[in-house]
Amino acid sequence: MSTKITYKILIAFCFLFVFLIFHHEGTFAEESTLSEATIIIDGQPIKTKYVMREGNLLVPALFLKHTGVKVDHNEQYGSMVFSYGGTMFALPVGKNYSDDLIGNIRSWIRRPLATYTVEINDEVFVPLVDVVRKFDMDVAYNHEKQQTSITTKIPHAQNRISRGNPEQKLVALTFDDGPDSHYTPQILDILKEKNVRATFFVMGQQVEHYPNIMKRIVEEGHGIANHTWSHPQLPQVMTSQLKEEVTTTQNIMQKTVGRSPDLFRPPFGALTKSDALVLQEMGMRNIMWTVDTLDWSGLSAEEILAIVHRDISPGGIILQHNFQPHAPTARLLDGSVEALQQIIDDLRAKGYQFVTVQTLLAN
Repeated sequence: MSTKITYKILIAFCFLFVFLIFHHEGTFAEESTLSEATIIIDGQPIKTKYVMREGNLLVPALFLKHTGVKVDHNEQYGSMVFSYGGTMFALPVGKNYSDDLIGNIRSWIRRPLATYTVEINDEVFVPLVDVVRKFDMDVAYNHEKQQTSITTKIPHAQNRISRGNPEQKLVALTFDDGPDSHYTPQILDILKEKNVRATFFVMGQQVEHYPNIMKRIVEEGHGIANHTWSHPQLPQVMTSQLKEEVTTTQNIMQKTVGRSPDLFRPPFGALTKSDALVLQEMGMRNIMWTVDTLDWSGLSAEEILAIVHRDISPGGIILQHNFQPHAPTARLLDGSVEALQQIIDDLRAKGYQFVTVQTLLAN
């Protein structure tokens, strides 16, 4: 065989090898722009990115948290791990099989998948139908609507609270994202002057930075609650990171002020079904709100007061913030602090009593 023919064969083999690697394990250039679709989970529409491979629908692994299952990444084996109840299995990236844990004998069995688990733009995509059916979920495709629906059979958590007793004129002021050294002292001064108790949903890293301000919050009779360590979008993090965000914040509160309450508020109010179930397992109650002042957007005191008067009702929980943006000139919460005194005076004039969230729920 001539050297020229051998060289051509070698080049052809190299192209074939590269194609196979990218086809099964890599990121496709044509998949760099992903499509979006709405998938119905237990009757709720949820939008997600997706890609079709060999006639199979692949979605981001973390999307499966919306069904209620836990999702984690095993770095040692390069696998996405899914679990709920007694079911656990791993999907290695670049492979068309799963490793299923057989609980009664505590061993792993390898089973085929309809297509490959792939990584696209640093995000792992898994075959949706294969995953949900392993949890005995029902999945169907409506050809007329071109829509996939899933019935999970997994119950929702029962730890979400948005208000107190609507028959009592109690209201809770709540402040997220602190403590900080700029706004929190101003807020505490006003609350002390008005003899009002509020609840501070604190970030663990902020407690670590400002322990003395955290101590002042507790010493002056205010409630405290968990708002994660670093304020991530919880639907976008692994289950293990969610647990770490909550646990480390509980620990720093316990270390700093000697208590770690069971109240939690998710950053941006964003939770998946799985996140809520995990928090319930951890003994945390998810506290939402009835009045969102939108103060973080830099609204004026007058605009914030208008929102409070429009949305307040007995048992209400008012959401405000107490953080200083990285840019010192971005004084986004000046309007919120300015409005606070008037909020207290106006609602007291209407017969409301200010209490911590803990007291609100006790009533």
